[in-house]
Amino acid sequence: MEEKIKVSAILKTKNNEEKLCETLESIKDFDEIIILDEHSSDDTIEIAKEYKTKIIYADKNDFSIAQNQALAEAQNDWIFILEENEIIPQKLIFEIQKYILNPKKGKNCVSFYQKSFYLNKEIKSALQKKCLRLFKKECAQFVNDYSLDIKTNGKIHKIKPNKNSKNAYILKYIEADILKAMMEIIEKDKNLFKQVDKIASSIFYKPLFTFLFWYILKGAMFDGRRGFVFSQKKYIEQLILQIMILEKGNKNDL
Repeated sequence: MEEKIKVSAILKTKNNEEKLCETLESIKDFDEIIILDEHSSDDTIEIAKEYKTKIIYADKNDFSIAQNQALAEAQNDWIFILEENEIIPQKLIFEIQKYILNPKKGKNCVSFYQKSFYLNKEIKSALQKKCLRLFKKECAQFVNDYSLDIKTNGKIHKIKPNKNSKNAYILKYIEADILKAMMEIIEKDKNLFKQVDKIASSIFYKPLFTFLFWYILKGAMFDGRRGFVFSQKKYIEQLILQIMILEKGNKNDL
């Protein structure tokens, strides 16, 4: 595709070096790519610079500032939103280009359907998620400080692939999200107990194993967000149990 598509893509990143090349390669035909980075510590920024993206660093305490800045600095009328670890197939790129050249009357916002993948295999039992991602700059706004949720003030056109356009989905790879969520949980737990001199390793690893057992081995991941919340509940229950065991041991030592 020689001529760039007049769309500004906004991509939120935080330590996404593993899939970032694939994501950026999939949207290279867009006229502009804006990165909203939450202070990545890996090679995310170096990779983004290779694709000549515009980089905006998010305030650690207020992500909405970066979101609003990205919208204000976008050079095109049409905005496309991406989440972390998503791939946009070429078929969907053509669907986007076709729509912005001839939008439906009164519908300047477009939703697409998403397929989820775990370890590069499609989670077929998961419900297809509908995502509002494409909109005219003046027709929508961000409504959540910590995500890319948007609110529209107009009617939404839905693009749902048919049998002849199987690749017209947003492809979401969730394994990186799972790993990142678990690492964040572990870091938070370590901070909770940083004043304790000696802690049994079980207080960190048993809850982690419990989460992985329910989420992966028991298949809770096939229930999407509900499965994640359920597994997280099991994690918290095991964490509380380990804390009680630790406290009981400390009392016995007195």
